[in-house]
Amino acid sequence: MTFSEIIKIYTEKGLPEREALLLIGKVIKQKKEYIIAHRYDECPKEYLEYIFELFEKRFNGYPLQYILGEVEFYGRMFYIEEGVLIPRWETEGLIDICKEYVRRYDLKNIIDIGVGSGVIAITIALECNNVRVYGTDISEKAIALSQRNANRYGANCTFKCGEFAEPFLDLFDTIQLIVSNPPYVRTDAKLQKELNYEPREALFSGEDGLNFYRELFKRYNLEGKIVVMEIGDDQGEYLKNLTGGHILKDLSGKDRYLVVDKFWVV
Repeated sequence: MTFSEIIKIYTEKGLPEREALLLIGKVIKQKKEYIIAHRYDECPKEYLEYIFELFEKRFNGYPLQYILGEVEFYGRMFYIEEGVLIPRWETEGLIDICKEYVRRYDLKNIIDIGVGSGVIAITIALECNNVRVYGTDISEKAIALSQRNANRYGANCTFKCGEFAEPFLDLFDTIQLIVSNPPYVRTDAKLQKELNYEPREALFSGEDGLNFYRELFKRYNLEGKIVVMEIGDDQGEYLKNLTGGHILKDLSGKDRYLVVDKFWVV
């Protein structure tokens, strides 16, 4: 059976061709461009069973990123694995906002709360000069993966397991920027099937999805700091009233980012 014939079976079932190419490449350890150039070659028989196994897994909704073990974020590839939230394109907007504030105020000390795979913390550390980035998560698995990703790029980051900023309370007064992509989905929300494989604690945050925000702004004195957070597209007005911050939109025009700038309030 040729690569082309394998791809045709599943694209006719609805699997995107790009995903089929990536899955075959995962098995035979080649880039998708190789598969395209050799699409009429016979697939070695020893690979067929595993290829079909991955195709079925993906066709049933298992996230492509977990199968591949990598995800692209802000132009870099990062390791990802089941049990850790998969980064989305909307989250890249947090990086742009943070870069602007680091440049504007010459910020040096940053904390990422709820690091997941570490992509936000690591990308800020790589994109901004002379910053020190700290990161926390309640998941030991997420912390280990973040460290692995930081090692991949030699990023100047320190990660510790714990809730909110608690693992770095001794440094909290020196923190100038807090960034977070927190859980913000309502507990009764109906999600696409791929999200059923992702960690619930990284997605859901109470009946209205706002528990994390309320707790963060209640728990800490944030005067003298900037807070940049991703939000749900229907949460902007509430969070603006709660925090006194302002709301920015993502590239699709939806409310997506909360910015609370208290840097000069001392």
